[in-house]
Amino acid sequence: MESMVRAFRKLHDFQRGFDGASESIEQTIGCSVCIPHCGACCVTVRCMTIEAMNAVSVLMGDPRYSKVIEIAKGWVLEHHQVAPTYEGMIKNKFASQKVRDEWTALSTLPCPFLTETKECMIHDARPLVCMSYGVTVQGGGTCPRPHGKGETLTQLMYIQSPELYNDIQRFKKHYKETRSDWTTFGFLPTLLYRAAKEKEFKLLVESNQIATAKLVGTDIDTTLMWEPQAEALWAGYSPDLVAQV
Repeated sequence: MESMVRAFRKLHDFQRGFDGASESIEQTIGCSVCIPHCGACCVTVRCMTIEAMNAVSVLMGDPRYSKVIEIAKGWVLEHHQVAPTYEGMIKNKFASQKVRDEWTALSTLPCPFLTETKECMIHDARPLVCMSYGVTVQGGGTCPRPHGKGETLTQLMYIQSPELYNDIQRFKKHYKETRSDWTTFGFLPTLLYRAAKEKEFKLLVESNQIATAKLVGTDIDTTLMWEPQAEALWAGYSPDLVAQV
Protein backbone atom coordinates (compact mmCIF):
# COMPACT_ATOMS: atom_id res chain seq x y z
CA MET A 1 0.00 0.00 0.00
CA GLU A 2 1.37 3.34 -1.04
CA SER A 3 1.98 5.82 1.76
CA MET A 4 -0.16 8.96 1.54
CA VAL A 5 2.27 10.75 3.84
CA ARG A 6 5.13 9.98 1.44
CA ALA A 7 3.13 11.48 -1.43
CA PHE A 8 2.35 14.57 0.65
CA ARG A 9 6.05 14.99 1.45
CA LYS A 10 6.92 14.90 -2.24
CA LEU A 11 4.30 17.57 -2.98
CA HIS A 12 5.83 19.72 -0.23
CA ASP A 13 9.26 19.15 -1.81
CA PHE A 14 7.88 20.36 -5.14
CA GLN A 15 6.49 23.46 -3.45
CA ARG A 16 9.93 24.27 -2.05
CA GLY A 17 11.36 23.75 -5.53
CA PHE A 18 8.93 26.23 -7.09
CA ASP A 19 9.47 28.69 -4.23
CA GLY A 20 13.22 28.50 -4.79
CA ALA A 21 12.82 29.01 -8.54
CA SER A 22 10.55 32.00 -7.92
CA GLU A 23 13.12 33.57 -5.58
CA SER A 24 15.83 33.04 -8.20
CA ILE A 25 13.75 34.86 -10.82
CA GLU A 26 13.03 37.74 -8.47
CA GLN A 27 16.72 38.15 -7.60
CA THR A 28 17.60 38.20 -11.31
CA ILE A 29 14.93 40.61 -12.61
CA GLY A 30 14.76 42.80 -9.49
CA CYS A 31 11.00 42.62 -8.97
CA SER A 32 8.34 40.28 -7.62
CA VAL A 33 6.99 37.45 -9.77
CA CYS A 34 3.47 38.21 -8.51
CA ILE A 35 1.76 41.53 -7.78
CA PRO A 36 0.03 41.48 -4.38
CA HIS A 37 -3.78 41.56 -4.57
CA CYS A 38 -3.78 40.88 -8.33
CA GLY A 39 -5.47 37.56 -9.09
CA ALA A 40 -5.40 38.09 -12.87
CA CYS A 41 -4.27 34.52 -13.51
CA CYS A 42 -6.41 32.88 -10.81
CA VAL A 43 -8.96 30.73 -12.63
CA THR A 44 -10.63 27.52 -11.48
CA VAL A 45 -7.81 25.06 -12.01
CA ARG A 46 -7.73 21.33 -12.47
CA CYS A 47 -5.30 19.26 -10.43
CA MET A 48 -4.58 15.72 -9.27
CA THR A 49 -6.76 14.13 -6.62
CA ILE A 50 -3.73 13.70 -4.34
CA GLU A 51 -3.13 17.45 -4.47
CA ALA A 52 -6.64 18.13 -3.16
CA MET A 53 -6.13 15.50 -0.46
CA ASN A 54 -2.88 17.23 0.48
CA ALA A 55 -4.66 20.60 0.67
CA VAL A 56 -7.24 19.15 3.06
CA SER A 57 -4.39 17.73 5.18
CA VAL A 58 -2.57 21.09 5.25
CA LEU A 59 -5.69 23.09 6.10
CA MET A 60 -7.23 20.73 8.63
CA GLY A 61 -7.13 22.31 12.09
CA ASP A 62 -6.55 25.74 10.55
CA PRO A 63 -9.20 28.46 11.05
CA ARG A 64 -9.53 28.64 7.25
CA TYR A 65 -10.57 25.01 6.91
CA SER A 66 -14.34 25.28 7.40
CA LYS A 67 -14.58 28.33 5.13
CA VAL A 68 -12.56 26.69 2.35
CA ILE A 69 -14.73 23.56 2.42
CA GLU A 70 -17.87 25.70 2.50
CA ILE A 71 -16.66 27.60 -0.58
CA ALA A 72 -15.77 24.36 -2.36
CA LYS A 73 -19.25 22.96 -1.68
CA GLY A 74 -20.84 26.22 -2.85
CA TRP A 75 -18.94 26.05 -6.14
CA VAL A 76 -19.87 22.41 -6.65
CA LEU A 77 -23.58 23.11 -6.08
CA GLU A 78 -23.80 26.46 -7.86
CA HIS A 79 -25.79 26.38 -11.09
CA HIS A 80 -23.21 27.99 -13.33
CA GLN A 81 -24.67 29.15 -16.63
CA VAL A 82 -21.74 27.66 -18.53
CA ALA A 83 -22.49 24.17 -17.15
CA PRO A 84 -26.25 23.49 -17.48
CA THR A 85 -26.02 19.73 -18.07
CA TYR A 86 -27.10 17.51 -15.18
CA GLU A 87 -26.83 13.92 -16.35
CA GLY A 88 -25.02 12.44 -13.37
CA MET A 89 -21.67 10.70 -13.52
CA ILE A 90 -20.45 9.69 -16.95
CA LYS A 91 -20.97 5.94 -17.24
CA ASN A 92 -18.15 5.35 -19.71
CA LYS A 93 -14.84 7.04 -20.36
CA PHE A 94 -16.16 9.37 -23.04
CA ALA A 95 -17.93 12.64 -22.29
CA SER A 96 -20.20 14.15 -24.92
CA GLN A 97 -18.99 17.21 -26.82
CA LYS A 98 -21.53 19.29 -24.90
CA VAL A 99 -20.08 18.23 -21.54
CA ARG A 100 -16.51 18.71 -22.81
CA ASP A 101 -17.37 22.26 -23.86
CA GLU A 102 -18.89 22.94 -20.43
CA TRP A 103 -15.80 21.45 -18.79
CA THR A 104 -13.60 23.85 -20.76
CA ALA A 105 -15.83 26.81 -19.93
CA LEU A 106 -15.72 26.05 -16.19
CA SER A 107 -11.92 26.23 -16.29
CA THR A 108 -12.10 29.91 -17.31
CA LEU A 109 -14.15 30.95 -14.26
CA PRO A 110 -12.43 32.92 -11.47
CA CYS A 111 -10.99 30.77 -8.71
CA PRO A 112 -13.52 30.56 -5.86
CA PHE A 113 -10.70 30.60 -3.32
CA LEU A 114 -9.68 34.14 -4.28
CA THR A 115 -10.88 36.62 -1.65
CA GLU A 116 -12.46 40.02 -2.31
CA THR A 117 -9.02 41.55 -1.77
CA LYS A 118 -7.54 39.16 -4.35
CA GLU A 119 -5.68 36.99 -1.89
CA CYS A 120 -5.42 33.20 -2.22
CA MET A 121 -7.10 31.45 0.70
CA ILE A 122 -5.14 28.25 0.10
CA HIS A 123 -1.81 29.67 -1.02
CA ASP A 124 0.26 27.30 1.13
CA ALA A 125 -1.77 24.34 -0.15
CA ARG A 126 -2.33 25.41 -3.76
CA PRO A 127 -1.87 22.94 -6.64
CA LEU A 128 1.35 22.60 -8.61
CA VAL A 129 -0.13 24.30 -11.67
CA CYS A 130 -0.66 27.45 -9.59
CA MET A 131 2.91 27.29 -8.30
CA SER A 132 4.29 26.99 -11.83
CA TYR A 133 2.57 30.01 -13.33
CA GLY A 134 5.08 32.77 -13.94
CA VAL A 135 7.89 30.51 -12.70
CA THR A 136 8.36 27.60 -15.11
CA VAL A 137 5.88 28.97 -17.64
CA GLN A 138 5.65 32.62 -18.67
CA GLY A 139 2.79 34.71 -17.34
CA GLY A 140 1.86 35.79 -20.84
CA GLY A 141 -0.75 38.37 -21.75
CA THR A 142 -2.82 37.88 -18.60
CA CYS A 143 0.00 38.91 -16.26
CA PRO A 144 0.08 42.66 -15.51
CA ARG A 145 3.26 42.69 -13.43
CA PRO A 146 5.90 45.23 -14.48
CA HIS A 147 8.84 43.96 -16.52
CA GLY A 148 12.07 43.32 -14.71
CA LYS A 149 15.66 43.60 -15.88
CA GLY A 150 16.15 41.94 -19.27
CA GLU A 151 12.45 41.28 -19.84
CA THR A 152 10.43 42.50 -22.81
CA LEU A 153 6.79 42.74 -23.78
CA THR A 154 6.94 39.28 -25.37
CA GLN A 155 9.58 37.59 -23.21
CA LEU A 156 9.27 37.28 -19.44
CA MET A 157 11.84 35.33 -17.48
CA TYR A 158 11.07 31.78 -16.42
CA ILE A 159 13.08 28.88 -15.03
CA GLN A 160 13.42 25.73 -17.13
CA SER A 161 14.34 23.52 -14.13
CA PRO A 162 14.64 20.12 -15.86
CA GLU A 163 15.42 18.52 -12.49
CA LEU A 164 12.11 19.69 -11.02
CA TYR A 165 10.29 18.71 -14.21
CA ASN A 166 11.74 15.20 -14.19
CA ASP A 167 11.01 14.74 -10.49
CA ILE A 168 7.36 15.71 -10.96
CA GLN A 169 7.04 13.48 -14.02
CA ARG A 170 8.46 10.53 -12.05
CA PHE A 171 5.98 11.29 -9.26
CA LYS A 172 3.02 11.27 -11.66
CA LYS A 173 4.21 8.13 -13.44
CA HIS A 174 4.81 6.24 -10.19
CA TYR A 175 1.42 7.01 -8.69
CA LYS A 176 -0.39 6.52 -11.99
CA GLU A 177 0.97 2.97 -11.92
CA THR A 178 0.44 2.31 -8.20
CA ARG A 179 -2.49 4.57 -7.19
CA SER A 180 -4.19 5.80 -10.33
CA ASP A 181 -7.07 7.18 -8.24
CA TRP A 182 -4.61 9.70 -6.77
CA THR A 183 -3.48 11.00 -10.17
CA THR A 184 -6.94 11.49 -11.67
CA PHE A 185 -7.34 15.13 -12.68
CA GLY A 186 -10.45 17.13 -11.85
CA PHE A 187 -11.57 20.59 -10.76
CA LEU A 188 -9.93 21.71 -7.52
CA PRO A 189 -13.20 22.69 -5.72
CA THR A 190 -14.79 19.34 -6.63
CA LEU A 191 -11.80 17.32 -5.47
CA LEU A 192 -11.39 19.37 -2.29
CA TYR A 193 -15.00 18.91 -1.30
CA ARG A 194 -14.92 15.21 -2.09
CA ALA A 195 -11.71 14.72 -0.10
CA ALA A 196 -13.13 16.55 2.93
CA LYS A 197 -16.75 15.34 2.82
CA GLU A 198 -16.77 12.09 0.88
CA LYS A 199 -20.14 10.81 2.14
CA GLU A 200 -21.88 14.15 1.57
CA PHE A 201 -20.35 14.37 -1.89
CA LYS A 202 -21.55 10.88 -2.80
CA LEU A 203 -25.12 11.71 -1.74
CA LEU A 204 -25.11 14.87 -3.87
CA VAL A 205 -23.88 12.88 -6.87
CA GLU A 206 -26.54 10.21 -6.35
CA SER A 207 -29.28 12.87 -6.15
CA ASN A 208 -27.95 14.54 -9.34
CA GLN A 209 -27.29 17.92 -7.70
CA ILE A 210 -23.89 18.45 -9.35
CA ALA A 211 -23.36 19.47 -12.97
CA THR A 212 -21.90 16.62 -15.00
CA ALA A 213 -18.95 18.69 -16.24
CA LYS A 214 -17.88 19.28 -12.63
CA LEU A 215 -17.68 15.53 -12.11
CA VAL A 216 -15.44 14.83 -15.07
CA GLY A 217 -12.19 13.18 -14.08
CA THR A 218 -9.40 12.32 -16.49
CA ASP A 219 -6.14 10.41 -16.31
CA ILE A 220 -4.77 12.80 -18.96
CA ASP A 221 -2.65 15.62 -17.53
CA THR A 222 -4.36 18.75 -18.84
CA THR A 223 -2.21 21.24 -16.96
CA LEU A 224 0.35 23.52 -18.64
CA MET A 225 3.24 23.92 -16.21
CA TRP A 226 6.23 24.25 -18.52
CA GLU A 227 7.02 26.90 -21.13
CA PRO A 228 7.82 24.46 -23.99
CA GLN A 229 4.32 22.98 -23.53
CA ALA A 230 2.71 26.42 -23.68
CA GLU A 231 4.69 27.39 -26.77
CA ALA A 232 3.66 24.13 -28.47
CA LEU A 233 0.01 24.85 -27.70
CA TRP A 234 0.21 28.35 -29.19
CA ALA A 235 1.88 26.85 -32.27
CA GLY A 236 -0.96 24.38 -32.72
CA TYR A 237 0.76 21.24 -31.42
CA SER A 238 -0.27 18.95 -28.59
CA PRO A 239 1.60 19.95 -25.40
CA ASP A 240 1.69 16.25 -24.46
CA LEU A 241 4.17 15.67 -27.29
CA VAL A 242 6.65 18.25 -26.08
CA ALA A 243 9.52 17.21 -23.82
CA GLN A 244 11.10 19.58 -21.34
CA VAL A 245 14.58 20.72 -22.36
